[in-house]
Amino acid sequence: MDVKEEISTIKQINSEATPIVSLSVTNLDIEVEEGKVYKDSFFIESENKVPIEGYVCTTSDKVETEAERLEGTRQEIPFYFKGKLATAGNTFEGDIVLITNGGEYNIPYCVKVIHKFVESSGGRISTMEEFVQIYENNRKEAVDIFFLPNFEEVFLQGKPEQKELYHSLMKSRSKSLILEEFLTAAGYKNTSFLDVSQDKLVLEEEDSSSQLELLLTQPGYVEGSIYSEKGQIQISRERFSSDDFTDGKLLFNVEKKQNLLNGSDIIHIDTVRQDIEISVEWWAKQTALTKEKEKKLYLKKKRAQLMHNYLYFRTGSIAFEDFAEDSGHVLEELSRYTEDNEWKLYRMHFFLMEERKEEGKELLELLEKVSQRDEFTPLEANYFLYLKAMYYRTPEAISKAVSTIREFYELSEYKAEALWMLIYLDREYVYNKRLQYDTIRQLFEEGNNSSLLYFEACDILNENPNYMEELGKFEISIFRWGVRYGYISLSLSYQFARLALKAKYYNKSIYYIAEKLYGVEPDEQFLQVICSLLIKGNRTGKEYHEYFRLAVEANLKIIGLNEFFIRSMDFETYDLIPQRVLIYFTYSNSLDYLEKAYLYSNVLRNKEKYEEVYGAYYSKMLPFIEEQLLKGRINEHLAYLYTCFQKEVLEKPDNWKAVCDILFYHKLICTNPHIIGVYVSCPELGTEKYYPLSGGTGGVEIYNDRAVLYFVDNNEQRYVKDINYQLREFLSPQQFEEEWIRRNLSNRKILLMESGKIEENIKEQTLPVLQRIVFNDDFTRWMQVEAVEKMLVYYENHQDKRNLARWLGKIDYSNISTEFRKTLMDYYMEVGMMEDAFFGIELYGCDIMGAAKILRLASFGALCYQGKDDEATLSLAYAAFIRKKCNKDTLTYLMKHFKGETAALLEIWERSKRFGLETAAFERRILEQVMFTGNDTEGVFPVFESFYATDEGDELIDRYLEYASMKELESSMELNDFMHMAIGQEIVNGRMENRHSRIHFLYYFAGREDWYDTIKDTAVYIINGFLQEEFYLPVYQAYSQWITFPIHYQEMTFLTYHGRAGSNVILRYQIDGEEYSLRELHLEEVLPGMYVCHMNFFQKDHVKYRLESDGSPVDEGAGLEFETFEYGDGEESRFFTLNHLDSEESSLPEVKDCLLKTFFADQYMKLL
Repeated sequence: MDVKEEISTIKQINSEATPIVSLSVTNLDIEVEEGKVYKDSFFIESENKVPIEGYVCTTSDKVETEAERLEGTRQEIPFYFKGKLATAGNTFEGDIVLITNGGEYNIPYCVKVIHKFVESSGGRISTMEEFVQIYENNRKEAVDIFFLPNFEEVFLQGKPEQKELYHSLMKSRSKSLILEEFLTAAGYKNTSFLDVSQDKLVLEEEDSSSQLELLLTQPGYVEGSIYSEKGQIQISRERFSSDDFTDGKLLFNVEKKQNLLNGSDIIHIDTVRQDIEISVEWWAKQTALTKEKEKKLYLKKKRAQLMHNYLYFRTGSIAFEDFAEDSGHVLEELSRYTEDNEWKLYRMHFFLMEERKEEGKELLELLEKVSQRDEFTPLEANYFLYLKAMYYRTPEAISKAVSTIREFYELSEYKAEALWMLIYLDREYVYNKRLQYDTIRQLFEEGNNSSLLYFEACDILNENPNYMEELGKFEISIFRWGVRYGYISLSLSYQFARLALKAKYYNKSIYYIAEKLYGVEPDEQFLQVICSLLIKGNRTGKEYHEYFRLAVEANLKIIGLNEFFIRSMDFETYDLIPQRVLIYFTYSNSLDYLEKAYLYSNVLRNKEKYEEVYGAYYSKMLPFIEEQLLKGRINEHLAYLYTCFQKEVLEKPDNWKAVCDILFYHKLICTNPHIIGVYVSCPELGTEKYYPLSGGTGGVEIYNDRAVLYFVDNNEQRYVKDINYQLREFLSPQQFEEEWIRRNLSNRKILLMESGKIEENIKEQTLPVLQRIVFNDDFTRWMQVEAVEKMLVYYENHQDKRNLARWLGKIDYSNISTEFRKTLMDYYMEVGMMEDAFFGIELYGCDIMGAAKILRLASFGALCYQGKDDEATLSLAYAAFIRKKCNKDTLTYLMKHFKGETAALLEIWERSKRFGLETAAFERRILEQVMFTGNDTEGVFPVFESFYATDEGDELIDRYLEYASMKELESSMELNDFMHMAIGQEIVNGRMENRHSRIHFLYYFAGREDWYDTIKDTAVYIINGFLQEEFYLPVYQAYSQWITFPIHYQEMTFLTYHGRAGSNVILRYQIDGEEYSLRELHLEEVLPGMYVCHMNFFQKDHVKYRLESDGSPVDEGAGLEFETFEYGDGEESRFFTLNHLDSEESSLPEVKDCLLKTFFADQYMKLL
């Protein structure tokens, strides 16, 4: 195969075998949410449809491709980022490297791990501060975001206590209130309160309504109600929320009711945290209607005043003179105010009582005329008859009055008034007190009663106590009236007491009467009634204690008196207890544990004053205390007893658990009327417990300051902040010795208490707490993590390597937080637990480590895997390498397993050579990759030189030299002297037989005389071989000092043209004087883009020529070079002789001599 065919074949092979590669991406900038695996893909394609071969790899273990081999004309390359364990803020950079038969390609990537986020109207948000900003701008949108399933995951990462708060509040009902409580409790905003524009409203006469303004002190959410206290005003809005506010203001109308022209009321604006009061008042001028109402009210009051005066007089509370004077003034005033007959009748009655006959007569005559005109009402008419009868006192008048009133009594609804008149007129009643009493009782039972009849009945009983045989409703009503007016006789009081003692149940009215009677006459009998009733009614209020004390002091024999004496005491104070009671309870066991606890506490506090009984009590206290302790009971008094007997209690280890069970109870006092109970959360355990409140108080169990109190209202809504309450501890952990606390760390409650201290600086005595929490499944994971980390840090800070290693051996990466990963790996390495540290790299990558530690782990991996391929080890070794850290182990590992760009391989090789490592196998891999990818880097020459020195004769050498030679011919590579020498050596050794390499060698060294001694043999070898093949090039002449050329070679004129490779180059020429047409020569492409031909010209020839390349003329001087060589001594050459004779330098004799010789020679040749 000639050189032209050889070059053509190489070009064709290269063209057909080399794909033109295109990639769908040139670089990758990726954002990945924390905790997610990112997946994507790109395409590699051959534009000329030549199948692509090769492989793909990455420079970081965090990014991997699913495809390893490349094949085909178009291939999708899926890749993924292993970021599930990466943390926000991390950045991973590297390259996806594609080693193909079409070249090496590099896709740089930068993966940024970002916080988890949610989309909002303001873009992506991922922090609570950004969320609060959304809340302030658009609360509705914030509510929607807050209730997203991933809110906790996005915004509360690393905030375990806020997570607990979030979950607990989610058990409420109102979404808006849940969010508001969360933000305030977590400290992101202040609680929103309400204010009013004015605290008093006065409505003028012409104003039927007015408008009030409710203000929101700061943005937030509140709910509440608005109502009036008396119901005398109407309010336009009963309930409200922040949604009803505009620019922080809410307007509502207040309207006075039309039927109330004068009045006042109080507006209440009520929320769970506030009760705002606004007083409202209004007045108006009186109208005819209001005047009538005022008149009726006035007359009603005067009527009542007259009645009370009369009764006070009849019961002896006031003298007749006072009664007469006061009643006279009232009647005088009424006479000027009204002309009603009722008051005239009253005045007539008043004249009769005062025995003012003349005035009475005059008025009677006036009333007679009214009667004749029939202007009386039925009641007034009968009343008038009663007054006439009392005035005249004649049988006829009395008989007539009685007859008429009796009929009125039977038919009228005014039976009480009619009966009262009959009692003083009708002989049947006047002299029969029993009938009076029974009739009054009957009327009462029928629903008819009046103060006049109550007086009459009470008056009867005062004189006849035996009439009262029971304490029914009638009798009780009489007594209530009687004690009110102080008209109960002593004998009747005793009768009442005797009947009251027979009562089986507590009766509030009987108690009230007895209390009033005792107030009038402090008799023991009444006191006994009071105490008996209280005991029967189980009334133990502090307000009753004085009666029980008086009964004890009076030495009354009442069953249960001593017990109720104790029960009614104020348990907040420790008043002295009478000796009788103290002695009684030395043998009685009738008190419950609460009462007994108070009794014992009282005795202990006043022991100096109870010397006589203290001993008897002391012996009973410890068994009682231990019993209550084992039952888990606690209150203020038991707490005092436990404290007083603490030493004795703690002497028995059996009591320790019971002590722990009651140690953390507190008394909670919350007087907020909306709050019905409280949930107490324990964040360390992730639990909560509900405690109902009774009367605003309750007992709650709180272990440390981490506890959160969630106050609950009737709507099951929870509140955390700005609810007023008090918290009082019964017992203080500080009163127990540290040694006792330490010995009880196995108790979960004690451990919880101590866990609250791990936020402080860790001390040696805190370590047992941390150690117990670490693997205690009762505790939440974040508590276990915090305990692990603080314990390890303590051991590290105190250089306690033994304990550090011991605990490192018990835990793993699942026991720590993401922020502690690097620290844990550092600790593992520090104590020599390299395998565990190495596992951390496999999980999280090596970017979190420093270069020196990466190198150390890489060395461990290389030794651990004994040179076997391991992804983590390879990543570590390369990560250390690019950070300028390496050693023999890591370099050896990289040379064996690393895949990447040639440039990276060369750096590894160079570093390996410095360490004196065996690199032949790696050099082979580099050279193979260079040829496979078509790489033309000259940096590989030292690699080849090293490989050539150790593996001379390897077939790879020849292949690479041929490859390199061709690259230089293509002008994509410039070989150095050593490479050319190697080519020459391989040619001489017969291992490189391709013609273009031999030609290239001759041209490279032509004219470089300083190399001639070195290359002489090679050049002679190549030229002689070409001469034997009759393949002629002008470059041979450069080596003429060692070569004897054939005469015809020296006679040749060479034309060399440098143009585009692969062209069809033709020389067309004509010599002056010749008659035939143009001659044509095809130039041979001896090297890529170098074309050569040869012909024979005489010196005097004038030649016309035209050079064409692919049919287009080539300008003169454009890469054209003609060469003719001088003839030297040696064999005669007719061409050179003729050429000489034709020159101006030749003489005539020389020409003649030449012609004779030539002529005779030609003749001689013809004869032969």
